[in-house]
Amino acid sequence: MSKRYRADYHLHSACSPDSREPMEQICRAALRKGFHEIAMTDHFEFYSPTQPQGFYTVQALEKAQQEIRRCQNLFAGQLVIRQGIEVGQPYVNPQLAAEVMERFPFDFVIGSVHKMRDQDMKLLAFREAHLEEICLRNLTALYELAETGDFDCMGHINLIRRYAAKQGIPIDLCNYPDQLDAVLEKLIQRGKGLEVNTSGLRGETASLLPGVKILKRFKELGGEIITIGSDAHSADEVGADWGEAADAAIQAGFRYAATFENRKPSFYKLEW
Repeated sequence: MSKRYRADYHLHSACSPDSREPMEQICRAALRKGFHEIAMTDHFEFYSPTQPQGFYTVQALEKAQQEIRRCQNLFAGQLVIRQGIEVGQPYVNPQLAAEVMERFPFDFVIGSVHKMRDQDMKLLAFREAHLEEICLRNLTALYELAETGDFDCMGHINLIRRYAAKQGIPIDLCNYPDQLDAVLEKLIQRGKGLEVNTSGLRGETASLLPGVKILKRFKELGGEIITIGSDAHSADEVGADWGEAADAAIQAGFRYAATFENRKPSFYKLEW
């Protein structure tokens, strides 16, 4: 395993409702696979104020942050573990989003769109006749996140592609260049980064989220900050396809990826 720096900045443990993997095992897997730094980014989804928050309470988040601190102590001197979170559509409940951001001393925040109008995108019916409407709705949500969200990097910008692919429908947000550019330009204007998420390589899309084309456009418009994340929900997925993500970033013109401490980026060279 190469001794060059590697960081996986999108990881989920049993502190997320869609994972059963103890955080300690996620950390052990990162060490075993030669990673130097990780960010634990368990989910916190936001719903409209009229909807119940379900699992996503401040109390549940406190438990997750306590587990991060325990692992930081357990692996001190062996693995850098950043205190992170992945927030889903915080713009739908800005008051609660502000409370969460003010209450916890995060190192790194991923901002994502998993839902539209409180409906999970995986539950949408993707049909050819309605694809343009769905894509434009998704891009509008991404723009709202980019314009108003308190986060550091936008996660899996074209996640909608994964859910459409599960229904046998191809989607490419690059077919809407003006709307996509508006999202990327807003990220750059606000000093936000873009995540290179490898989870698409493990599913029907068989591609990074996003791939070289969107990454290259982000770079052309002036984007400077990227992170690489496996979006692992189990120990065996930790660091998956990291090299492919690094290759794609380099092809798009990036030479460095970012890590974060106290919401401030530092950069390491993309070598592997």
